[in-house]
Amino acid sequence: MITRTSMPQPAGAQPPLTDQQLRFAMSGGFWGSYKVDALKKTMAFQTEGAFSPNMMGRELSRSFEITGDRLTITYGDGQHYAPAGTKFTFERVPIADNVLAPTYRKVIGFWQHVVEKRVNLTTGATLSETRRAPSIIVYTPSGYVGVHFPSLNRQKFAADAPTEAEARGAFSGYVGYFGALSVYPNMVFHQILAGISFSGGTTLKRPLELSASGDDVTIKFPPTTNQQGQQTTTLVMLHRLSGEKDMIPARSGGR
Repeated sequence: MITRTSMPQPAGAQPPLTDQQLRFAMSGGFWGSYKVDALKKTMAFQTEGAFSPNMMGRELSRSFEITGDRLTITYGDGQHYAPAGTKFTFERVPIADNVLAPTYRKVIGFWQHVVEKRVNLTTGATLSETRRAPSIIVYTPSGYVGVHFPSLNRQKFAADAPTEAEARGAFSGYVGYFGALSVYPNMVFHQILAGISFSGGTTLKRPLELSASGDDVTIKFPPTTNQQGQQTTTLVMLHRLSGEKDMIPARSGGR
């Protein structure tokens, strides 16, 4: 995910971009699979989920350079937030000291969204089930969390740059942020640094329950009380795509 704190009106934009269009232009990102050609120093991406509905299911190309712990990626094709030729430089974050804790090891990895259930805790009844477009949570061994939850069946824009109504629709139901991660027994805290659906400084407390296999996890939202005095909650069910062995080199203590 890429976000900017502010963005001026593009030069020559007629008519000027609306607040929603500027907000959209300040953010971007996608997730999916990739392949690396080490000799050509290129990466090919196949996107699955994306902040922009126009980016979903696309093939993208990048060239890259690695110098020490810095990775510089050059865009071979443009997106709404970065024209072709744009360079982004990233610095590797080291593995956190507390990553060796048992619960932390269990939650490390990419987790794919399966379903969200709204449940009545008093009666046990499932009130609703919500599915999303391809969505993930990643818990990293460096102590960060990333969340990318676009809503299902978003309409593609007529052009790469959305209209006011299209930009508003892209945000509807979308949950996306990144932040610092704290892990406790049966509990995680997402301390948001920046995002689209939450402002920086927000802390989300999320109890979780891992399956016996460790390949499925249920994240529980704090319960609320309805007008009948009954408690309800939202359960987010995720399935593992990768784990500790994929993200921690063996020399760093991975199994």
